[in-house]
Amino acid sequence: MNRIVVLIIAVGGFLIDWLACYPGFLYIDSIDQFTQALHNQYTDWHPPIMAAGWRLLNYIYEGPQGMLAFQLLLLWTSFYMIATTWCHRWPLFVVLLLLFAGAPYVQNFAGLIVKDAQMALCWLLAVVIMLRTIYYNRKMRPWEAILTFLLITYGTMVRINALPGALALYYLWVEDVYSGNLYKRVGLLCLVLTGLLLTNLTLTKLVLKPAKAYPEYKLIAHDLAGIQVKTGRSYWPSFITNFPGFDSSYIRQKFTTATFDNIWWNGDKRQILPPLDESSRKILVADWKLALRENPGTYLSNRFDGFLYYLQLKVRPDTTFFYYYPYIYTNPYGFSLKKGPVFQFMTSYIQANEHMPYMKPWFWLLLPVMQLLLTLTLPRGTFKKAGISLSVSSLLYLLPQFFIFQADTEFRYFYWCCLSTTLHTILLFTWYYLKSKKDPHLLEEDPAKEKTLRITEGSTII
Repeated sequence: MNRIVVLIIAVGGFLIDWLACYPGFLYIDSIDQFTQALHNQYTDWHPPIMAAGWRLLNYIYEGPQGMLAFQLLLLWTSFYMIATTWCHRWPLFVVLLLLFAGAPYVQNFAGLIVKDAQMALCWLLAVVIMLRTIYYNRKMRPWEAILTFLLITYGTMVRINALPGALALYYLWVEDVYSGNLYKRVGLLCLVLTGLLLTNLTLTKLVLKPAKAYPEYKLIAHDLAGIQVKTGRSYWPSFITNFPGFDSSYIRQKFTTATFDNIWWNGDKRQILPPLDESSRKILVADWKLALRENPGTYLSNRFDGFLYYLQLKVRPDTTFFYYYPYIYTNPYGFSLKKGPVFQFMTSYIQANEHMPYMKPWFWLLLPVMQLLLTLTLPRGTFKKAGISLSVSSLLYLLPQFFIFQADTEFRYFYWCCLSTTLHTILLFTWYYLKSKKDPHLLEEDPAKEKTLRITEGSTII
């Protein structure tokens, strides 16, 4: 087995996914962002950076195909780099094929053109590049440093509420490009994050200029409704209660801690809440803060109960959990799936795993905790550093969703946890295998190791 064989397998995997997903699975959010890209008019309901990137790809080929190629390129480039770095022996390569290329929880969203998939896949390739340099005990080359920074940053900007999960990745990046002590690294990390914030604000406010859609409105309304249902006290501001469509009895009847979507986008086609503008937003936020200050226990109780639904530890009857989305949402552009034999095989394969524990969100909270505890027992070295970074990133991405989750029916929210934890599992298999072989990559980090591993890097024993 050599690099050419690995490349052929990676290209083959890319083509299989391309045929299975062509022209790309499109969620309702995907159609919305494609429309924004076509008209070069954006809203901030979704971070506009993805729609702006889609607009650029439309100059090459108008449609979802460019985005599908982008996502699959991220996935299979990561596969190739893992296979030719630490999974270059047959037993480890088989593990990689089973746990990465063939896993239903990796393949289920690789072809869905949505911000969650793009964030996770960009972060995946960035981490693989960084871990490759750590494995060979060297600093990143300039092109690697630039590429990984752009991948982490783009992934963060397409789903900005995932910034906590990016913190561990940015720290890993800083450590990989800078040799200063801990305090200097943290200082550089703060500068990087400040630069990221300013870049995002500049790009969003001055270049893309998205119209305000107030995505926080739904989250705040969910909290106010929950407090009213539990305590009987209303904190709704007067501009809402005076709105002709507002119906507090309807809200009490439909309310669930799991989501506000069944009221916001209700099946009765009723507009319960009035539009929001900047002045009414300030009033709403002030009343929301008052409600939280006076009812912290009720707020946390509602959030905890809803989080159990979010993790699928509690399940609402008569709801569909989208662990896979092999569809194209109704659209005016004529996009439709080509349901050939590869599509049928892939769909049947993933659907056959529907009831397995790894197709449930709670599994991807439990597993990184267990992996972190196991990784902490490893001796100081490459694999311990990499494993801690992946576990911390996964947990920091997931746990803050306690405060901001908005729906309990979407597995795509957990895609980064699936990818990072799978990569961590492959690293653990590799560590134990190399330990049995007394491989030099398990030596504790010291100056002598760098010379040994530089000789190893680029060798043909694969």
